[in-house]
Amino acid sequence: MTTPGAMATAAPTSDDPALSPDHSLAALVRPWFHARAHQPCLSCDDVTRTWGEFGARSARVGQGLVAAGVRRGSRVSFLDQNGPEYFELLVGAMMAGGVVASVNWRLAPREMAQVLNLSGASFLLVGASFLDALDTFRDQVPTLAKVVVLGAVADERLREGDERYEDWLARHAAVDPQVPVAPTDTALMMYTSGTTGLPKGVMFSNAGFARTLEMADVSRVDAEATVLVAMPVFHSLGTSFGVLTLGSGGHIVVAREAKPDLLFDLLDRWAISVTNLVPAVLKAMVEAPDAVRRDLPALERVLYAGSPISPELLRRCLDTFGCGMVQLYGLTETQSATALPPEAHLDEDRPWLLESAGRPVAGSRVRVVGPDGRELPEGEVGEVELWAGTAMTGYWNDPDATAATIRPDGFVRTGDAGYVRDGYLFLRDRIKDMVVTGGENVYPVEVENVLLEHPGIVDAAVIGVPSERWGEAVTGIVVRAPGFEELSAGDVVAFCRERLAAYKCPKQVEFLDQLPRNPSGKILKRVLREPYWQRSERRIG
Repeated sequence: MTTPGAMATAAPTSDDPALSPDHSLAALVRPWFHARAHQPCLSCDDVTRTWGEFGARSARVGQGLVAAGVRRGSRVSFLDQNGPEYFELLVGAMMAGGVVASVNWRLAPREMAQVLNLSGASFLLVGASFLDALDTFRDQVPTLAKVVVLGAVADERLREGDERYEDWLARHAAVDPQVPVAPTDTALMMYTSGTTGLPKGVMFSNAGFARTLEMADVSRVDAEATVLVAMPVFHSLGTSFGVLTLGSGGHIVVAREAKPDLLFDLLDRWAISVTNLVPAVLKAMVEAPDAVRRDLPALERVLYAGSPISPELLRRCLDTFGCGMVQLYGLTETQSATALPPEAHLDEDRPWLLESAGRPVAGSRVRVVGPDGRELPEGEVGEVELWAGTAMTGYWNDPDATAATIRPDGFVRTGDAGYVRDGYLFLRDRIKDMVVTGGENVYPVEVENVLLEHPGIVDAAVIGVPSERWGEAVTGIVVRAPGFEELSAGDVVAFCRERLAAYKCPKQVEFLDQLPRNPSGKILKRVLREPYWQRSERRIG
């Protein structure tokens, strides 16, 4: 690959001494552009970019964003499956003072439009395969001023002002714009489904997200690491792991999709030393043909997070990968706050540790509180609250939700119930009704609202039930309207698929004559869940 010229830097100017380019997340990676200029930084498919090339391309992105009107605090967005260009946009936006607010490519078009409108994004880097979706709602996003397209695209698919990514890059100098920012300025926003049915923008400051590097020790990520990023980059797992690797000077290998054969090939081909995956992907991998015969001598760590995992799956992972396993627990709002290290997975004297979510990582604290908000002693079950240096500063334009989630002392309410034993956190149930399926968060109210749009449904509840494949499976429990006795589960699922992302749609649908309710009319979801969870080994992980 030809190096696109040496990268230069622009002299930053600011009248505010609190502002500095060194406060941005770009400051984490700038030293590596020169110190490791000829070492591999990013690989995807058959292309590898060195640190020098990555720095130059990121600077071109930064200049392009500035030319497109992006200023300190402007939101820029990414809509595509995993690719190296995401990380070029991420670092380039940080150089330009922008805020990256990516779109989950699994969403339905109307949901994509919601995220772009709520974020107020002015710039969008979109994959060519998502142009059809963009065409359905682009005119409904008035803030969107510039669109740049990744991949092969015909001229007739480009609107006036649109550009192809490589053409756009070539028009701009490889000069780091070094826009001054404050440590408290927002650098990233990750969108998660909201309890009201609308997505919520989880805001992370420059200083806060920089503390992702505190996970380097437990993750075994350093300048010599080759790290496989397979989780979607719109997700906390994908982006935070990428930032950790870039900040450590390591080598990222990007998997466009988390398919077992591809992941095994990448682990072998690139001698991957570290990766992080969700249990649904791990299960697919250990069940793949020839999985037990894989020899991966370079693999040191597999981190897992995002949904429940069974002891049996853990055992199979240890047998298949032959490396240290690390469980992580946290929220999108906090990043990873606890970890169960490899030695705890193999502690024969304390096998019960496999049922725990680990202990607080560096820079994090855990407490369990009662209904009055007071901390409970060890062994008593209450709501888990987390304090993390990496935690969000709040929800974008939603002060009420922010106040309801972040305590005055900075602890974040999780909605999970659990207890602490010997310093280890154990999770026992979910206070909130959120369903975690395949590493994705699904809020039942969002699915219930869609179910109730169907003329043949008069009442509906959505719960999560145990799933060997997904951790939890979204399950709809509905009451048919008179005259719709022939309404089938397939009809209901098809209706949802037209209106929701596939992962939010019910995997199964049950029909009842009426839903159980308490005297005040609230649906008793505990009663609905109990038959499914009675025999589950592990309710949450």
